[in-house]
Formats: sequence, C-alpha cells, structure tokens
Amino acid sequence: MTSSASPNLVQCPKCSHEFAVTEAILARINREAQAGIEARVQGEREKLQRELEEKLKSETDRLAREKGEADEQAVRLRKEAVAAALKLEKDRQSHEALLQADREAAKQKSIDELLERLSAMQRQNSELAEKQRVVKIEARQQADEDARKRFDERAAELQQKLEQDAKFKNAELELQLGTLRKQLEEANKRVNQGSMQNQGAALEATFEEELRASFPRDTVSDVPTGVKGADVILEVFSDVGTSCGLILFETKRTAAWSDGWTQKLREDMHRVGAAVGVIITQVLPKDIKSSGLKDGIWVSDFASSMTLIRTLRWGLQEAGLQKRISAQADTASALLYEFVTGPDFRNRVQSIMQTYTGMRDLLEKERRAMQRIWNHREAQIERLIGHTSHVISRIESKTGRELHGSPLAALEDVAVEIEDELGDVPPEAEPALSPLPVGDDRREQFLSALRAAGGSSGNVSLRAALGWDEGQYFAVKDALVQQGVLESGRGRGGSVRILPIT
Repeated sequence: MTSSASPNLVQCPKCSHEFAVTEAILARINREAQAGIEARVQGEREKLQRELEEKLKSETDRLAREKGEADEQAVRLRKEAVAAALKLEKDRQSHEALLQADREAAKQKSIDELLERLSAMQRQNSELAEKQRVVKIEARQQADEDARKRFDERAAELQQKLEQDAKFKNAELELQLGTLRKQLEEANKRVNQGSMQNQGAALEATFEEELRASFPRDTVSDVPTGVKGADVILEVFSDVGTSCGLILFETKRTAAWSDGWTQKLREDMHRVGAAVGVIITQVLPKDIKSSGLKDGIWVSDFASSMTLIRTLRWGLQEAGLQKRISAQADTASALLYEFVTGPDFRNRVQSIMQTYTGMRDLLEKERRAMQRIWNHREAQIERLIGHTSHVISRIESKTGRELHGSPLAALEDVAVEIEDELGDVPPEAEPALSPLPVGDDRREQFLSALRAAGGSSGNVSLRAALGWDEGQYFAVKDALVQQGVLESGRGRGGSVRILPIT
C-alpha cells in the first residue's frame, strides 16, 4: 500500500498502518521522550557523582596516610640530623682544641730550642771573636816590634849612605848650575837678537798649515814678506765648487794691541776684494775675550780662530747660495711647475697616499687587535683579583686574623705560616697539576692548523692562521703542552711542534 508522504502521517512499525498525528500527540510524545532522556541523563550524572566521590575519598585517604608517613619520616630525619650535627660539632671542637694545643706546644718547643741554640751560638761567637782579637793583637805587637827593629837598622844605613851621596850631589849640582847659568845667558842673548819679523813669519806659517788642514776644499794663498798687504788670503768654495768669496787674514805676534790694525786691514780688503777681514793676534783688545768684532773687523786669538773661521765660511756659503737662488729663480720655478704637473709626480703622490692608507688601515687593525687583547687580559685580571679576594676572605674567616698588604703578598705570608706550623708536605701528598680543559673542537682546530704548517710553526704565524686572540691561543697551546701533545721551542715569539707518538 502506497500513499503520498505527509508530515502529519505516522506509520506503525508493526502493522505499517498509517495514521494522522496531531500537534497534541506530538507534544506529548516530545514530553515523554524528553522526560526519558532527562531521567537517563540524571541517572548517569548520579552514577558519575557517586564514582567521583568514591575515588575522591579513596585518594584523600591515601594522601592522608602518605602525609602522615612523610611527617613521621621528616620528624625522624630532623631528629637524626640534629643529633648528627651536634655530634659533628662536638667532634670538630675537640679536634680543633687538640690541634691548637699541639700547635702551641710545637711552637713553644721550637721557639725554646731556637732560643737555646741561638744563645749557644752567640756565646761561641763571642768566645771565638775574643780569641781572634787577642791573637791579632799579639801578632800585631810582635810584627810591630820586629818591623821597628828592622826599620831602625835600615834607617841608620840609609842615613849614612844619603849623607855621603848628598855631598857628591851638591858638588855636581854646583858645577851643573854654573854651566846652566852660562848657557842661559847665551840663549837670552840669541833670543834678544832675533827679529820680530821671524816671530811673525813663524805664526803665519803655522796658521797657513792649520787653514790648509782644516779646509782642504778652499784655496789658501800667502802674501810674501815685504809686500804691501795682509798675510793670508782664504778663497771659500761651496760644495759644488763655486767660489763664495775671500777672507783676508792678518797675523800679529806683538806685546800690545794697536787700534790702527783694523783700518789697515780694511784698506787691504778693498785692494784684494775680500768680503771678510780677520786679525789673528796673541794680544786681544781689552773689550774682547777670545774672539769678537772690532771696528767691522773680526779679531780672535789663535786658539779660537778655527771656530770663528768655520762660522764665517758658513755665512759666505749661505750668501753665495742665496745669490745663485735669486739668479736662477725663474728657471727653477718653471722646472718645479713642470715637475709638479707631470705624470711622475702624480704617480708618486698616488703611491705615497696608497702606502699611507695601507699603513693607516694596518695600524687600525693592530689597534683593534691590541684592544681586544687588553680587554681579555683586563677581564682575566679582574677574575684573578676576584678569586684572590675570595680566597683571602675565606682565610681571614677561618684563621680569625686580618691580612694586610696586597693579595699575593698576603697569600705568601699565610703560606709561610702554614709551612712553619705543619712542616713540609711529603711529595706523595702534593696534588698533581691537571692540564686545563680544552674542548675537542678547539684542540682539533689547533692541531689541524699546525699539521697544515708541516707539524711545527711559530706562535705568531699560527695564531694569525687560526684567527684567535692571544688569550685563547695560549690557553689551548699551554693545555696541549701539559698533555704531552706539543713541545714549545725558541725563536722570535716562540714556536710549537707536534711530538711524535711513542
């Protein structure tokens, strides 16, 4: 049986009979369905609630039991810890008391023994010094007595011999004195007979020789004796062989100075065309000590003459140079402009600037590298100071005394006191130094770079190849040396090499 579908028709599931459903029936069905659903949901909720309550009660009971057990165990452990701490404190106090008593006894015994030995040594030294002093005094007295006897005997012999020799010497001296008086009188006569002209010629010859020896590049010419004019002419030449001027010299060897000498030398300068005039004399004017300017003429003694002449030569050479520069100013300016605008000057300036830039960059790199090294060392020093201060504070807290001075000096003082109190530590009790820990990556990187360099290299070049700072490099290097992998060598900055495996 077929029928058209309708929302108000409901088919019976048993007999397949269709009948119409009104809204009231639908509402009742809905209420019944809703009530059934709510009843089932409520039953499930109550069931879950009971299960949760049972589980919560079970967990609460279990936690309560565990908490009670934990509290009992904590109380028991606290009691045991307090008892152990009290026992440890008593043991420590008794041990410290025994150790302090032993130390005091050992110190007192050592001090008493040292004082007794020191007193005995002082007594022995005093006795020995007294014996030595007595022996020296006796020996000195005996030696003085023997020496006095020998001296008296020798003095008597010498006195007798000297008296005889004196008689002979006096006679000889009288004869020699008479002979010398005669020779002196003859010499005075010959000297007085000598002319002033010869004395001046000797001074002039000596002065010319001095000029030629001191200034071999210049020309020295003398004026013959008897010819009107000065004594010596010096023509000054520059380093390139150009004549710079004449210096005219007048030598005087008289007993007094004459003001007319300057006027005469000035006239001689005009005659020969000299630029400078100099008078060399053994008697200077009253207002001049060794050398100076007098009426436009230079005056000097023989001892200061070479210094003055060197100064005058330098002045003539500078004046000649200025004259040549003035004469060649236009030509020199053109040549200088041509050189400055040429390619050679430009290329050289560029090379200079490139070199300067490279040097500046290299200097900046070195400055940054050194700054990193300084920062690393400063950090190491700060860590060292921190660790040292910590050690000192712990020592102060343990010993109950304050350490003064620098940290290292304080540690040295404490080490000395500990050695004095406890004695030397046996070799087997000293801890062995362990090498610094080095990571496998840094170790292999260091060894790989060293193998690439042939197994040995200088520290500077190897550190540059690795690109490490100084602190990191030497930390790894020292650790590998302590481990017996590397061996340090000499050279500029030091070197390392890989040890062969035995």
